[in-house]
Amino acid sequence: MPEAGGVQDAGRGEARRGGVVAPTSPAQREPVLDVLRGVALLGILLINIEYMRGSGFYAAFVGEAPAVSAADEVVQFGMGWLAAGKFLSMFAILFGIGAAIIAERAVRAGRSPRRLLARRYGILVGLGLAHMVLLFPGDILFLYGLTGLALLAFVNVRATTALRWGTGLVVVMALLWAAGTALAAFAPQPPEDHPAVVEQQAFFADLQAQAVAAYTEGSYLDVVAANAVESFLLQTGQLVMIPWVLGLFLLGFAVGRAGVVADLAAHRRLLRRVAVWGLGLGLPVNLALGPIGPLWGGATLQQGAENPGVLVVIAVVQLLGAPLLASGYLAGTALLALRFGAPRRLAAVGRMALSAYLAQSVIALVVFAGFGLYETLGSAWALLVVVGIWALLLIACPLWLRRFRYGPVEWLWRTATYGKRQPLRAD
Repeated sequence: MPEAGGVQDAGRGEARRGGVVAPTSPAQREPVLDVLRGVALLGILLINIEYMRGSGFYAAFVGEAPAVSAADEVVQFGMGWLAAGKFLSMFAILFGIGAAIIAERAVRAGRSPRRLLARRYGILVGLGLAHMVLLFPGDILFLYGLTGLALLAFVNVRATTALRWGTGLVVVMALLWAAGTALAAFAPQPPEDHPAVVEQQAFFADLQAQAVAAYTEGSYLDVVAANAVESFLLQTGQLVMIPWVLGLFLLGFAVGRAGVVADLAAHRRLLRRVAVWGLGLGLPVNLALGPIGPLWGGATLQQGAENPGVLVVIAVVQLLGAPLLASGYLAGTALLALRFGAPRRLAAVGRMALSAYLAQSVIALVVFAGFGLYETLGSAWALLVVVGIWALLLIACPLWLRRFRYGPVEWLWRTATYGKRQPLRAD
């Protein structure tokens, strides 16, 4: 599942100004939450780069396993083990925390949280549609926006209710996913020379060739056309995961509704427990995802062709193990930030998470399509591109925030959400 940032401005919420709900001011933000968003935003590029650097998404459907170097195998194992699904889960939990804070502030201001959040998530859906076609088919804003609209049904529930619903949805989805996977894995499979199999492989091989041609020889309009096709295939597959993502949103919503983020320092003991269990269990459990690498969909199909039973294990670990380790990441990072202070540059990236997420896609498109590196870099060399983008964001975001309150896209998002032009320049 491609990943990208569920960017949510969940500082200390929204201030009451004479009954009018206004966006979070820089002074009201919780810097530790900004650091958590910054970590998730930078980490998500480790997975997205695998979709950005070539046509690997189509490989499994055409029945080909591309040759990789030993270094690439090591990197892909590490990404499958430590990154795939983890940063998506981190953002989903943070998204839920932000929703809880915004809902609470809206109620205090005498406003309807559902109406405010509905506008917010509706705008996110539109941004996601534009992003997936114009820049990166693996967009996740669209999925998060739709799931956010589903979250509106829970904006008035208590923390314990949200926790039960969130846990239940995640567990039930894992069990259903495993059951469906088992049925598909152990069902009789047609032979490789069956006309339907051959036709399917030819269809995806043609799409793969079109994508490669668009990125290596075509115009930007050709890239947009290729993105539109890949977006349709990727996003329709992701829609079935809305209940699972909603479960993660609700887990974060429960944390926000319980007031944990209002005073993180007072909840160090809770954070330590989550870090110990999340990392202590999550790291060994997620080892099962190492062999399938960062591209879960294609790699899972390839593994299942050799051993159908492994698909069931992978399904459970993907939907339960990844959030477990993500929780450990969140709690561990929060403890480090409380102990040593919030790194200013990382917090700046978190404050501009939506702008930075889109900037990652712009830079990657320039690198791989503009500079002709599409289909030329393996996973190991692509890490250099990741590090370069990280460096640019860690430099550019703090510079931008010296003069402006918000990132440019955050400013547009706030203005559209609240129906009033927001101040952009810093005081």
